[in-house]
Amino acid sequence: MRIDDYARWLSRVTLATAVVMIGWGLSVILSQPVTAWFATSATIWMAVLVVSAFWQLSGSLTAIAALALATAVVSRLFSILRLNPPASLAGLNPQDLDLLVATGPGVPGFELLGWFLGALVFARFILRAASLAASADSREAAINASALTFIRVYVGLMFVPHFGSHVLGGPDQFKIYVLYFESLGLHMPAIQVVLAGGIELICAIGLTLGLFTRPVALLGSVYLLMSMLWGGHFQIGYVWALPEGGYEFGVVWAAMIAVFAVVGGGPHSVDRIARQSDFQNRWPWLRPARLLFL
Repeated sequence: MRIDDYARWLSRVTLATAVVMIGWGLSVILSQPVTAWFATSATIWMAVLVVSAFWQLSGSLTAIAALALATAVVSRLFSILRLNPPASLAGLNPQDLDLLVATGPGVPGFELLGWFLGALVFARFILRAASLAASADSREAAINASALTFIRVYVGLMFVPHFGSHVLGGPDQFKIYVLYFESLGLHMPAIQVVLAGGIELICAIGLTLGLFTRPVALLGSVYLLMSMLWGGHFQIGYVWALPEGGYEFGVVWAAMIAVFAVVGGGPHSVDRIARQSDFQNRWPWLRPARLLFL
């Protein structure tokens, strides 16, 4: 079998697995006492999951990136689902509050399915990148473009565990994170949680899909550096393994994202699709937005 034959077979297996995940997620929503907040978030992202699962059949790396994002979000939501709020939040230190938001009992086995689908998506990306390199005029250029796309998608997906819990997880998760921000001494913690979650969501979508890549990358880099500053990590020290966590990880993450503020989304991005399409001729009122696709 050629690479393309393996890729087509894998794309069908990936689609089938995504359908299983969606069916399982819907059964949980319909049978368990989940909040309307959680149900709405999960339904929206499962819709994105099914659309991207069919889109990836086309072999587009952008479609595969969209599927990776939807898989990560849906898996995250159901893996930390908390049907009942914690008995008491009194006296918990900031680390305990942060841990409560980041973890949860979840739906047994759902995380394993998420990892399996994620592995399929990763293999799908590798096979498609290999196919593009084999048929390209410049193999080195094709490999470099795919590698840069992989890094862009990865640094975008790193935001999912952050906004996926306190923004999409439901009112209990949101309340816990507000208490966490309040324990850090931040003013107007509820507004800060919404603002932080909104930025993380924008960065995840923008970087993973390569949508408005340059301004989103700039926003993400500044946000991460400010988070390190407000969280006191610069005062702790450099090494991330220090007891309270130094600024090493956050700065490295910000630096990786900053690269895309310079180079843009690359050939496998929504930005490139938008530049090559005639949507600006169809909808002239969108022409001012072309600067965001640079």
